[in-house]
Amino acid sequence: MITNYMLAYTDPFWIVASAAELALLVAFVRPLGRKRMTSIKAASCGIVLFALWHGVHLLHFDFVFDFILNIAVITAYLALTRNTRNGQSLYLACVFLLCSEIGKIITVDGIMQPLFSALSPLSAIAITSIWIALYVAFDALALFAISRWVFGEGVGRLSWSQSLFILLPLIPYTYIRTSGYVYDSTNHTLYQDMVLILVLLSVCTIAIIVANAHNLSAQIQRNELLHMQALLREQHMQYLAGKTAVDAVNRRYHDLKQYIGKIEDLGRGGYTPDKHDIEEFASAVKQEIEPLACEMQTGNEVLDILLTEKRRICWDNGIRPAFYVDGGKLGFMNSFDLCAIVGNAVDNAIEASQKLPSNEVKDICLTITYTNDLAVIQCRNQFSGAIDCETASIGTTKADTENHGFGIKSMRLTAESYGGYLSWDIADDEFVLTIMIPIGPNEVIAR
Repeated sequence: MITNYMLAYTDPFWIVASAAELALLVAFVRPLGRKRMTSIKAASCGIVLFALWHGVHLLHFDFVFDFILNIAVITAYLALTRNTRNGQSLYLACVFLLCSEIGKIITVDGIMQPLFSALSPLSAIAITSIWIALYVAFDALALFAISRWVFGEGVGRLSWSQSLFILLPLIPYTYIRTSGYVYDSTNHTLYQDMVLILVLLSVCTIAIIVANAHNLSAQIQRNELLHMQALLREQHMQYLAGKTAVDAVNRRYHDLKQYIGKIEDLGRGGYTPDKHDIEEFASAVKQEIEPLACEMQTGNEVLDILLTEKRRICWDNGIRPAFYVDGGKLGFMNSFDLCAIVGNAVDNAIEASQKLPSNEVKDICLTITYTNDLAVIQCRNQFSGAIDCETASIGTTKADTENHGFGIKSMRLTAESYGGYLSWDIADDEFVLTIMIPIGPNEVIAR
């Protein structure tokens, strides 16, 4: 075998191969983005990855053992340093290693072994260099060909159990890959046939795994879309119910206010000996019904009704709402979308504030302003917990997390449908959500 003429795995020159492989890994997972961490921590993770990866090459027990170790090393590295869930890290680690196997099989068994007589007179370092160059080239080609299919929002939500189910084809693959008859080079015809079979098997295994992941992620996205649509409908139904209630209350408020005004006039006119009692009664009744009036005046009827209800919820939960809202230029947005954006933003802030200790001040600040033909919607609140950087959603402690995370996603999708965008930041334990939407000439974008 041509591999017998290469440098021993303990030779320092193999560090070049390990470095090239990890460079391919880093390039392959670039779409994931990096987690926020200090440069020292990032460098430490890289050094540990390189040491473990090269250590597996030095040990070189057998294919199954090396394959499992490499999967564990890459999965741990991706989970620690990239914006990905553990299930997706496992899935990407297996795809990367399968592409690596294709590169090795084509390089060693498909090219270098048939050229044994021409390569064997060369020095060990020359043969090893040729192997590294060819392997990296074919591995990079395989990763480039498959990269467009392995990343996606649905894939990023794969759980451990879903990833393990998707990776079941690895079991027959590893069994055939480790069979001794596959590497019987004494029968040249059989050996070449087995090389072709191994390449086809590797390609088919990757295709099956990626297709299963794609189908499952598509189903996940469909389910999420249904959840978001249900949440949006619920938010809009809350607005419609609130509008009906506010209209009825305002009519009653107007009637009662007129009636109480007459009582006050009666008391001031001296037509009854119980003047003080009547005025006191009138004042008390007015005080009771005053909060029922739709006091929010934003310039947008939808926001008036929506924020009046949200402010009442804040008061009921011991939260101090500060709504500085100018909705006069948001008429181009339909009520459904406006409720989806502003309603969800305030609801998320209320939910986060409710988790704060009872002795802490709970404030929510919502502002809607305009800058250079942009509507800037910003919501601020204190929070206690963690932010899920993988999904850009706030961590939760609720037992029912089925719909969690869809609020921010629905706001982002709604903003993007109007040509805008959503971003969030954290400063001094304060969560800041910012949504910017074009107005004026860009109103035609609105659906």
